[in-house]
Amino acid sequence: MAEARQGQGAGSGGGTADPGLRLLLDRLAPAPRLAIADVGANPLTPPPYAGLLAAGGCTVFGFEPQAEAFAALPQTETERYLPVAVGDGSEIALNIYASSGMTSVFRPDLAAMDWLGKRKRWGTVLRTVQVPTVRLDDVAGLEAIDLLKIDIQGGERAVIENGPRLLSGASAVITELRYYPLYEGEPMLHGVDAVLRAQGFVLHRFLPMSARALPNSQSSRLNLPRMRDQLVDGDAVYIRDPARGLTDRQLVALALLAAGVFGSHTLVLNCLDRLVQRGLAPAELPSAYVDLLPARLRSEGGT
Repeated sequence: MAEARQGQGAGSGGGTADPGLRLLLDRLAPAPRLAIADVGANPLTPPPYAGLLAAGGCTVFGFEPQAEAFAALPQTETERYLPVAVGDGSEIALNIYASSGMTSVFRPDLAAMDWLGKRKRWGTVLRTVQVPTVRLDDVAGLEAIDLLKIDIQGGERAVIENGPRLLSGASAVITELRYYPLYEGEPMLHGVDAVLRAQGFVLHRFLPMSARALPNSQSSRLNLPRMRDQLVDGDAVYIRDPARGLTDRQLVALALLAAGVFGSHTLVLNCLDRLVQRGLAPAELPSAYVDLLPARLRSEGGT
């Protein structure tokens, strides 16, 4: 759901490369330009990889079936978008909601939305259209990816199940997970988690989450933005399980993604240590990366 999240930020999102990412792009020579597949590229908010893209560290192959959202997306040398839906290859009934960020193959769970006090805002379906889908593995011109980002309101599981070839080479997946239902019959957190684990990924971290204050008779007396008690959804980062082995490309990609997309600094350093051991990174690079971290993240007694 494309709304403001609360919680810890996601690293370099917003379009500016931080010094640590710039260091890695310069010193992991030749640093590969990563390939990102963005399924559900509706530009309501900046994507988590905005900083990496701005630094010239990736190319994006995106998909957005909503006509107005697709028209707002750029087409550049590093960004290519298609007005198609990704799924299992069949034709789907796509429900176009009044709120663009809610559009989904699933119908609204009106009882659940009533509980949140959001039925009028979120639950209005304007029309339903028949839309063909393409399997992720069948997209022409998409030969390999390092990161899959998905936000398609309950359709994430179908994308993952139909992309095993591309996902076998990927280092990470950023996917929306639902904690409280918004749609009838949608896969919840456990449904998406199961298919990702089956393809060799493990949950690494949660990104900012969306939570709501529940309606009540005393709402006018409360500071509701500080009382968001009910978790609804949020993005999560899954990484290819390092305990099962990573190729050189996957290890470099994971270091760059951790630095430039989801801000996991100990993961960056773990990857750099492994790259040093493989002779693929300068021995001083982990220390140089720490030197560039904000002071609040470094030990006063460290060197």
